[in-house]
Amino acid sequence: MESIYKKIHETIIEVWRYDIKSDYNLHFLLKEDTLKNAMYYHIRNRLGDTFIKDNHLAIFTEYAIDTNQKIDLVVVKLDVEKAKNDYLGNCVEEIIAIVEMKYKGQYVPEKFFINDVEKILAYTNKFTFKETKFFLAFIREKYFFSDEVTNFLSEYEDVPSGKIVELLSYGSIEEDDMVWKVFES
Repeated sequence: MESIYKKIHETIIEVWRYDIKSDYNLHFLLKEDTLKNAMYYHIRNRLGDTFIKDNHLAIFTEYAIDTNQKIDLVVVKLDVEKAKNDYLGNCVEEIIAIVEMKYKGQYVPEKFFINDVEKILAYTNKFTFKETKFFLAFIREKYFFSDEVTNFLSEYEDVPSGKIVELLSYGSIEEDDMVWKVFES
């Protein structure tokens, strides 16, 4: 089962580095909703229907949790027997990956990104499955000098080691282009 988690986690990072970057450069993304759609599409394509079916997986967007919040995207393991007769939302055995996304322009305050960071940090306490990985996927259409850029998680103490991955894109003044980074806790 460990290889399943590893494959899913690595796939999400590959989707960010290659597919989302390509979609952005081809002007296929228009703010957060199309980013969610693209993440879903590319994760599903890279994993493949056979892998998803054989491992009883599902990918959901806007996944509701008991606090009346919604997670932008989750990859879950389903109880397929239970799913034959029950509401699919009640058939989740385990959450393998949680992804919160933001896509904002240059004039949007940092608080919108910080809210998602704090939401993910709270989720690390709420969702206690040992192998759940948490992802922050942020496209920030603002240009910075390289020495001005830090990842959002670096501002927090007590970030759980090995649990959170920050996928960050921002404009580089030196490169005159968007930069696509991955920071792992």
